[in-house]
Formats: sequence, structure tokens, C-alpha cells
Amino acid sequence: TSTPVWVSPAPLVSTARSGKPATTLAPAPSVETAHPPAEAWARLWDLDRHTDVIPLTTVTPNPPATRMGAGAGFTGRTALGPLGFDDVMRVETWAPPESATVVKVGRVVGGRIEVTVAPLRHGSRVVWRQTVQLPWLPARLRWAEALAARVMAPGYRQVIRTLLA
Repeated sequence: TSTPVWVSPAPLVSTARSGKPATTLAPAPSVETAHPPAEAWARLWDLDRHTDVIPLTTVTPNPPATRMGAGAGFTGRTALGPLGFDDVMRVETWAPPESATVVKVGRVVGGRIEVTVAPLRHGSRVVWRQTVQLPWLPARLRWAEALAARVMAPGYRQVIRTLLA
């Protein structure tokens, strides 16, 4: 039996660590679940579940990391046959089961993920804010980051819903 999950928009304004403007996924999903915060947190950060849920992607910790926490790194390898890219990430802040910040430090996709989990009377609310930066993109084409963010937003919302189901 699955746990009900409710989704509503939550705005985000942010910039990437590099100082360059980052494009916001709009709207950032705010997801309510019947799971208590500790269970919602565990589901959100189970890398094997990410591999199961994100199409064409395998998510693995970067050695020597064996578990999530501040300073740990992990990579999402998205590929179709021989064509693919690595989405390299590093956990910047880690305060389970309340909040985490992950910085995307790869050459293909940059940006930042800010996750908060708050208790509700009957479960918890998860807010997943994510910025997108394409570091390889020439400055004159930065407008394409906004397009990439809008194209990716529904997929992120669905992944979060599925991770919490």
C-alpha cells in the first residue's frame, strides 16, 4: 500500500556558488507525505532508490564515502548506451532529518539542491529547491539554462513523489 503524497509549488530565488546567476527550477516542489520526517529523510537520501527511480541513471557514492553526510560525494551517471554524462555532487550541509544542501560540481551540470523536511501533524513536508547551471554554456546562451530548468522541473517533481511513495 502506498502513502499519499501531495504536491504544491514553493518559490525559490538563488544563485550558484560560482557567483554566476543560476537558473531556478520553477516552481520548486513542496511535497506533503504521511511519512514522519525521519522516514521521509531516509527515502529522499537512499541512493539506490534514486537509481531505481531516475530513468537511465545510476547513482553511486564517490569513494571513500560509504554513507551520506557533510563532505560526502556522489555521482549520478546518466547514459543511453555509450553516450552519457556524470552529474557529480558533494554534500555541503547535512542536518538529518531537517535539511541538507548539495552542490553540483560537474562539468556538465552545476547548481545547488536545498532540501528541507518539516514535521506536520500527520507526516511531513519536503521542499526540494534546485538551481541549474550549465558551466560549459557560452555566456551569450545562458538563456538556455532557463529552458533547461523548465524542461527538467516536472521530472524532478515526479522523482520526489516516487521516492516518498
